[in-house]
Amino acid sequence: MHKIIDLINLKQEGSYWDFKKEWYKSDKKGKQDLLHDIICMSNNLDSRDAYIIIGVDEEDNYNVRDISEDDGRKNTQNIVDFLKDKKFAGGLRPTVYVKSYQILGKTIDVIVILNDNNTPYYLADNFQGIRANYIYTRIQDTNTPIDRSADLDKVEYLWKKRFGLTQTVLERFEIYLEDYENWNDGPYGEMQKYYKYFPEFTIEYESARDEGDGYRYYFFLK
Repeated sequence: MHKIIDLINLKQEGSYWDFKKEWYKSDKKGKQDLLHDIICMSNNLDSRDAYIIIGVDEEDNYNVRDISEDDGRKNTQNIVDFLKDKKFAGGLRPTVYVKSYQILGKTIDVIVILNDNNTPYYLADNFQGIRANYIYTRIQDTNTPIDRSADLDKVEYLWKKRFGLTQTVLERFEIYLEDYENWNDGPYGEMQKYYKYFPEFTIEYESARDEGDGYRYYFFLK
């Protein structure tokens, strides 16, 4: 909650947070805006969890409005179901949830879009003006327009993030370890493994007799 209050107190939008004075409408334009905003936020260039904060009025000095009676209000399951029937490339969809807060006795909702390495998120089929195979992101407080794709350098960054090329060596190692199916035996058999796509990441196992009668096994990343 402190994070959300801090963002509201900034009295400005940013690269991974946005303010809405009310929930999205259920009409065509509202659905388009909701999906476009979620995609842009999921592809934010700060590699951070993103927040769509609903119940903050920019035109009224960013004052908090109570949205508890908002007819368009949605919960986590509503948002998940909304995303589920959209055709995202590769079947990969942003992970989102809705969290409610009480601020100054007023209810606000926050759509949280979790940061992960599956960027860029984009559609495989058009949806109400949002174009298939277009990469949308967010620069400072502005989303990529729905009739344009992001600049090439921003798209390249998002793909590098997916392949672990924007992280430190140890962060990349953790990512590659999760892809266990692509670790192959080295020339010395099972005591050596290398990652198929980046063979410079090699694990070697060594065994040593401990003070008892057993063995201890060690592995080294090279």
